[in-house]
Amino acid sequence: MIKRGFFSITLAAAAIALVQPAVAQNYKGTPKPTIRDYGSNGNVRTQQTTTSATIPATGTCGNPAKACLFYGGDFLNNPLGPTVANGLANESTVLVPGTPYGAATWVPFTVPAGEKWDVKGLFTNNLSSFGVLDQGVEPTSVAYWSINEEIFPGNAGIVIDSGTSPATSTPTGRAAFDTSEYTIQVTGLSIELTAGSYWMIVVPICTNTADPYCDGVFFESDVEYINTTPVNAFGPTEPLDASYLDSPAFFLSFDPANGPVGACAGLGCDAFSAGVLGKK
Repeated sequence: MIKRGFFSITLAAAAIALVQPAVAQNYKGTPKPTIRDYGSNGNVRTQQTTTSATIPATGTCGNPAKACLFYGGDFLNNPLGPTVANGLANESTVLVPGTPYGAATWVPFTVPAGEKWDVKGLFTNNLSSFGVLDQGVEPTSVAYWSINEEIFPGNAGIVIDSGTSPATSTPTGRAAFDTSEYTIQVTGLSIELTAGSYWMIVVPICTNTADPYCDGVFFESDVEYINTTPVNAFGPTEPLDASYLDSPAFFLSFDPANGPVGACAGLGCDAFSAGVLGKK
């Protein structure tokens, strides 16, 4: 049996004992003996924290902020108990490998009746030990993304569009469980969506075995509706309890995130911190 704790991060089981130096999304140097050898003076560029994801301008979301169509809201530690999940695996890394990903958290969103969306970008917010994207070859920073419809348990539904694209990894300024939150964002897309229900992913990729940062983890940030709408949520309300975890690494095929037998065992995972960029 696969233990849920391997792919969900909770208040009780989130002590990832890693010291996090200043790191960049691109690793290009010769491997050194230990992670502590890396830092702002190493062969990486130091990331700069941005507040754009925390206090977005009206009608914008993402990090860096751009015109927004949908955003599920900011991550907030769930205060309901020590066993409530606060994130779900979302990665293709040395620790969680797979094709096209090791684990992906699929987030639902809705294009309202009578609207047509011109999607220019997608993003997910992820709690990560290092936040590094690295393929070892150009483009060095990439993520896998997809928009699907008609997903149901055990079935991927219909792919509207997907691909592996250059991506940015930018700190949001939020942190929990010895991890920091990073926005993994792809832009330059051109996807037309008509009214209907969809699911999206943006999965960080770090699979270079010569890069010690690729031993890190990514958990897509959970959003809980605790007596209020999540901070900075924008656009159509994210459908609750409609997310899925698909993971070749954990032998799961579009497992519902919610519910007693779901990926989070009925504890959290009502919604996730992700968004769609573009215009109507």
